[in-house]
Amino acid sequence: MSSILPINESPLQRDIESIGTQTLAQFDVTKLTINPLECDESLLPHLAVDFDVSISGLSVDEARIYLSNARQIKKYIGSKYAVRKAAEAIFGNEIKVESWNEHDGDPGTYKIKVNVTPQKSVTDENLNKVQNLIKEANRKSCHLSGITISMKNSGMHRFGCITRSSENIVVMPKILKDIEIGVTKKILVGTHAIETMIIRPLGV
Repeated sequence: MSSILPINESPLQRDIESIGTQTLAQFDVTKLTINPLECDESLLPHLAVDFDVSISGLSVDEARIYLSNARQIKKYIGSKYAVRKAAEAIFGNEIKVESWNEHDGDPGTYKIKVNVTPQKSVTDENLNKVQNLIKEANRKSCHLSGITISMKNSGMHRFGCITRSSENIVVMPKILKDIEIGVTKKILVGTHAIETMIIRPLGV
């Protein structure tokens, strides 16, 4: 890359130009962007310096979200909106900020409500991160008084049931009633008689 400095520029400026050239050589300039959600991961620390924020301790995804909200946080610093935008880097959109008059708290305090999702669990590490980010986005006269955590559990419940029934059926012959029975009687009478006769001659 040829120099764009005038020929009478100091050696120090030329050294700075050379360092910048070597740095830019690492990137595809045609794809270079300062959008935190799309830029190369190695550019995130430089964007943090440009936005005057710290991304120390944040994961890459958390840093991207925080940097994408950085300008709005700086513009509305000290407001509920700024506090919520800062906390979104850790818990996403599942967060709500309530000032003291909305939850009957002490003046100058506020609470945040977090809906836990499968993607973001509430751990000591995440709570420390969100408190540090909120501290930078909040007014010095306001203080975080508590964090309310809401969890929704869902699952599949299977129920089984069985119905068993039995019947005993006894089939009895039909009982006949009012039956008239007629009987015809026939009587046969026979007589069998046997007689014995002895005939002798006269005088015998």
